[in-house]
Amino acid sequence: MTAARIECTALSGIDFSHDSEAPASITSAKLLPATATTDEVCAVTGYVQPQVQFEVRLPTKRWNGRYFQIGCGGFCGFVNINGCGDMLAKDYVVAANNLGHVGDVLKEPLWGSSLDARRDYGARGTHVTALIAKRLIAAFYGTKPAFSYFRGCSTGGREGLMLAQHFPEDFDGIVAGDPAFAGRLGAIANVWAAQKLFRRGNVPVFDKAALDLLHARTIAACDAIDGVKDGIIDDPRRCRFDPAVLQCPASGGAACLTAEQVAAARAVYDGPRNSAGMRLYPGGMMPGSEGAWGGADTWSLPEGSLRYLMFADQRPNFAYHDFDWDRDLDAVKAQVALYDPVAPDAAPDLTAFHARGGRLILYHGWSDQGVTPLGSLDYYSQVAARQGGMAKIREWFRLFMVPGMFHCRGGNAPNSFDFMPAIAAWVEQGTAPDGIVATQREGERVIRTRPLYAYPATAKYDGKGDVNVSASWRLAMPKAMPDDRIDWIWGPKR
Repeated sequence: MTAARIECTALSGIDFSHDSEAPASITSAKLLPATATTDEVCAVTGYVQPQVQFEVRLPTKRWNGRYFQIGCGGFCGFVNINGCGDMLAKDYVVAANNLGHVGDVLKEPLWGSSLDARRDYGARGTHVTALIAKRLIAAFYGTKPAFSYFRGCSTGGREGLMLAQHFPEDFDGIVAGDPAFAGRLGAIANVWAAQKLFRRGNVPVFDKAALDLLHARTIAACDAIDGVKDGIIDDPRRCRFDPAVLQCPASGGAACLTAEQVAAARAVYDGPRNSAGMRLYPGGMMPGSEGAWGGADTWSLPEGSLRYLMFADQRPNFAYHDFDWDRDLDAVKAQVALYDPVAPDAAPDLTAFHARGGRLILYHGWSDQGVTPLGSLDYYSQVAARQGGMAKIREWFRLFMVPGMFHCRGGNAPNSFDFMPAIAAWVEQGTAPDGIVATQREGERVIRTRPLYAYPATAKYDGKGDVNVSASWRLAMPKAMPDDRIDWIWGPKR
């Protein structure tokens, strides 16, 4: 453990204003007293020009020599320092930032008119925060961090993949969950879902009863495909349930779907296509995700993206129903490249991250209602195709698919887990992660646990023990490594 070598307040006097890559201003440096879970820390706030606000918290007496940075969520616009609490309690230096703007793009959209703010939201904000935090660490303790880690889900998952590809020296270990590629989603996938699930005026196509019916019947039809009837579809790609079986007869009836609802469900499962039938995204939402369809964010997020981020000029009155699938993709293509780790028509390239010894854990909920898990499978297979095959990249990059989990959390399945001990053991001791236990709780009560294995391995019930206990499941590996690459309009050309 390392103690501070200078006073906390001295950090406010450091001049970062002439830094060529991350010119910054420290606005405060003050002590925060110890709490029930953390020792005393020095809390430093500031911003990197033009407006990447950050906070770094540095233990004053017991630093473990490691740095941790948390990702953001949604459109960000706030400093998520409270998301670092678990790692601060373990004596890490921790940091968070606002991705270069204040407020989200729905309520405070002015920042979207700035190209600098768009760039900071896309990639720079995450990177420059790491640079400044490490310079503060060196000044406070007189040494650099021995290891650096990043964790995030959704927007934070996108940040993690952005770091691995474009700033491979920043972090030794990255945990990226349900990565929400802001450009692909805001210009394509979420727009498609909004058009299918809402009529003009944001009137929902499905009421709660219809969604509940569709979800229950989908689970009932596909639950037992994996050999265990437990209310969880382990791999929804194997589910062949057609919602047309629920369509109301001509004479009408209860507990059925209208023709409009059946068509909407089929379209959401299939994913975006243009008038020629060309696939515009790696896929749609998976069977089992229906229970989370249809919230107000289903239409508000893509509408905000289209109005304030996805076109070169802001279009405050643009309606998501007016997005033209044959014409408008070209209009947003250049902006997408600002936000997404992988630009249109390109393949992910993690060669530099691998070469410097980086370790990456990617996870995704199979029932994610906002970001199709097929995108993460495609991403993983694209990396494998270019960097030695899936068996080879498992030495430094592992994917975990989470059955039944919605976007980053939730779902009637084990959906709570912690990859930080696993990534640290992998980076520092060379112990690759395999079986991670996920837990489902109701309040404080544990309902069930289930192991998560690194893809393409899956958890298989041993046929004897309690199906709700992780020890009753074992690792099952397919006979051959899969190729999950998907041909779509902006995917790399094979």
